[in-house]
Amino acid sequence: QAWIVVKVESAQCVYEWREQAEASMRAQGKPAMTQEQVEDFVDRYMPAYQHYLAGLYRHGPDTGEGKPLLDFQIDKGRNPVAQADEKPFMP
Repeated sequence: QAWIVVKVESAQCVYEWREQAEASMRAQGKPAMTQEQVEDFVDRYMPAYQHYLAGLYRHGPDTGEGKPLLDFQIDKGRNPVAQADEKPFMP
C-alpha cells in the first residue's frame, strides 16, 4: 500500500474544475449546478483545503506512517508540471 498526493499550484483550481464538470452535464441536458451553486458548493470545502493542503503537501498524510508516498504536481489543465518539491504550495 502507498499514498498518492496530487498537488496543485492553487486550491482555487477546484472552482474551475467543478464548473467544467457541471458545464459538461448542462451541455448534455443532465441536471447540474449553476455557476453560482458551484461557487457556493466549493466555498463550503475551501476552508478545509486551505487548512490542510500545505501540511499534506509538506509532510504527506498523517496516517501514512511507513507507507511509500508518491507526490506530483499538476497545472490547471491537469497536466504534470514538475516534481512536487520543486514548487511551493500557494493557497
